[in-house]
Parts: sequence; structure tokens; C-alpha cells
Amino acid sequence: MDALHPFWSSPEVVGAAAEGRFGAVVRVVREARHLTMAQVATLCHLSVSTLSRMETGQRKLVDVHYLRTLADVLAIPPHLFGLVPADSGAAETRESAGPVTVGATTPGEQDGDEAMRRRQLLAGLAGFTIAAALPGTARAASGEESLEALLLAKSQLPAAPVPLVTLHQALAQAQAAFERCEYSELTGTLPRLIAAAHASRDAAVGQLQDRMSAALARAYLLGSELATKRHRDTVARVAADRSHTAAEASGDPLTIAASSRAMAISMRRDALGAPERIDREAGLNGAITMLTKTALDLGADHGDPQMPVLATYGSLLCTASYSAAQNGNTAQAIALIEEAEHAARRLPGTAGGTGNAQFSETTVAVYRIGVHTALGDSSRALRYFDAVDPARLPTAERRARAYVDGARAWKEHGNLDQASSALTKAFTCAPQELQRPSVRGLIATMLDAPGRTPSGLPALATHAGL
Repeated sequence: MDALHPFWSSPEVVGAAAEGRFGAVVRVVREARHLTMAQVATLCHLSVSTLSRMETGQRKLVDVHYLRTLADVLAIPPHLFGLVPADSGAAETRESAGPVTVGATTPGEQDGDEAMRRRQLLAGLAGFTIAAALPGTARAASGEESLEALLLAKSQLPAAPVPLVTLHQALAQAQAAFERCEYSELTGTLPRLIAAAHASRDAAVGQLQDRMSAALARAYLLGSELATKRHRDTVARVAADRSHTAAEASGDPLTIAASSRAMAISMRRDALGAPERIDREAGLNGAITMLTKTALDLGADHGDPQMPVLATYGSLLCTASYSAAQNGNTAQAIALIEEAEHAARRLPGTAGGTGNAQFSETTVAVYRIGVHTALGDSSRALRYFDAVDPARLPTAERRARAYVDGARAWKEHGNLDQASSALTKAFTCAPQELQRPSVRGLIATMLDAPGRTPSGLPALATHAGL
């Protein structure tokens, strides 16, 4: 809905704005965009009760700071709140927000660009899917080229700015697709989401630009995690670096921490592929240092930090512990995972940081499986696997990971039947997990092992595309 859309000239909106009932305008727009009070309050850094009083008129909405924030978040034309002259029009509204460069256009193309922009901004009125808000994302895409598109999105995909709330909804849907292990579908849709995030960030100014930068960082972070799942390490590394650049611009500590974690994971994977031991150890130590320093910078090792901060702190320590285990440093790995356990016990339940940083005592137990397997102690790894209830993990991706880690532990322990059973459960949770290169490699190794082949393994190999 841009400033020329008929919605803004409807009697309900115009009447409320003319009478200075700006809270009523907020309510009408929020409901039209199918947003809850909690969603809008979070984006505006307000309590739900404060927003409710504003909407009902119990609290007069006259503060310019709140008016500007609500106008930015809900994409309300600022003239309705008296923030710019009423005759400024859509063109001046866009100019006041700073330059927008989406690509070269000619006069004959302007109508088409305007139509695309209208379609994108109208998505907020009619419910939301990524494809509805960002035209073209429903296009099928798979394989190597589409992952490279994550890095080329800004320069090669046409995109127009969308409201912050629309961008947040798109990111939430993309994150949900990742958590459902819908990697092929996400590979097709994420590049256009990144392009829209770039266009939206470039069109914004001030605090809105900071929030758009955080959203762009989240989009690249998701791209890095997706590329890591598909063993496209170069794409993952570049996406993590771009996420960190955008996160630094946003100034948000949790977004910075999440992007630092992605960078450290890329450093670890690069180190593991190094031909020389000295390079391997240097790379792993660098990743561990980045993770632990970032964790300590959050200040969550003491006091009473907020739940997302503590969850991010714990997730960083889990990743650092696994990196230390892969470096063969038992004492360091155990010390880090024990501190993560302590952090988990300080939480009332599962908490979410930024990106894929879901954190709980069960999450730490799953990391324990991988840590002890990497340290060569499969018996201890299996004790943690037996103690884990995957149903308590918050997403299909986390549940499938638990089963895959358990399968690796059983394979190292010499029991391929149990390993095959764990992989079958992973497939039940998330079929696309079996198509990850690392899981395909595990299945191939089990198939080539001497002795009897577990009865369910050939079917798993078929599902994995072997």
C-alpha cells in the first residue's frame, strides 16, 4: 500500500486522521495488514498494553517519536500523522526517505516498476507468504546455480522496498521453511528475499535503516546456514561475511553475535579442509576464539540477562565446544559445553536467539552427542543420545540433527543397525536431511562397510539419491 492506494483515502482512515485519532489509524492499518498487537509492539519497542491504550485512545498518540516509528513499521503515509504536508504525495514521501537505486530504468519502464512496487507493498493487506510479497519467489530453483544467486541477488534481481513489517514476516516464513528442512524450496525463494532486503535498507534512513540492516543481516545469515547445510562452503563464508557487515551497521548486539557465529562456523569448516595440520589447528583456534569472545562480549555469564541474550550466549558456547572437539582439545571442549549447560539451566525453558539459535538443556545434550563423537568417545555420546527426547526439540531441523548425530555415534560404535534406525527417524522428521552431502556420505560409508547390510539402509540410500 503506497501513499496513492485507495485504502488511505477511505472514510475510516481519513476521518480518524482528520480528527487527530492517530491511534485509531494505527489500529485500522494493523488489522488490515493482519498483524497482532504483539507483533507491532515488538517492532516498535513498545509494550502491548501501551500500544493497546494508544489504539483505543486511552493514551493520546502525539509523541513525534512514536508517530514516526509507527509510520515506518506499518508503512503509513506520514502526512496522515501530520509529519509532512498533506499535499506532499507519494513521490516526496519516497524522496524524504533517501535515494532508491534498484537498477537503471528508462521512462518506458517506470510504469512497470511502479506496478511491481505496488504489488509488493499490497502484500501486507492480504495476508502473507514470501511469494505473495516478493513476486517471483515461487519460481522453482535448485542445484548449484541457485545458491550462487544468494550472492548475486542485489545486482541481478529486480526488487523494490517493502515495509519493515513485511520484511520481518518474509524472514519469519523463510526461517520456518529452514526449520522444516525445506531446503530446496528455500534455495529458490531466498535470493529474492535478500534482494528485497537490500532495496528496503537502501531506501531507509535513520533508525529505520538500522532495523532494515538487521533484517538484511538475518537474510544473509539464513543464506549462510542454508549453504552450510548443502556443503557450499564458499557461498556460506561470503554470506556470513555479508551478514556480519549488515549486522555491524545495525548496531544490534544479538544480530552481530549471530553473524559472528556463522563466520566462525565457516572458519571451522575451512580449517577442517586444510591439507596441513598447522593450518587446520590455526583455523580451528581462530574460530574458537571468535566464538568465545563474542559470547563473553554479551555479558551473559553473570547477572540476569534477557532470555534471547542468554540463549545466544549458550549457542555460541555449544558451537565453540564442538569446534574444540574437532580440534582434539578435550579439556577445552568439555569446559565450554559445561558452561553452556550452566547457561541452559538458567533458562525457564527453550529460548530463541537470533537466526537458528534455539537453546535449551535438550539442545546442549544434542551438542554433547557430536562433541563426544568427535572426541572419539562414542559410548559417552550414546549415553547422551539415549537421554535426549527429540520431541522436546523445537523444530524438525533440530530433531533430525539429533537423530543424524545419534546415527554417527552408533556408526562409530560399530552398530550399523542402530545407526540405520536413527537415520530412518531423521528421514521421518525431515526427508530432505538425507540429501545433505554429509548425510549421504554417512549412508555411503555404511553401505560400503563389511558385513551384513541393515535391512532399511538400501531404502535410505534411495531416498538420499545414492
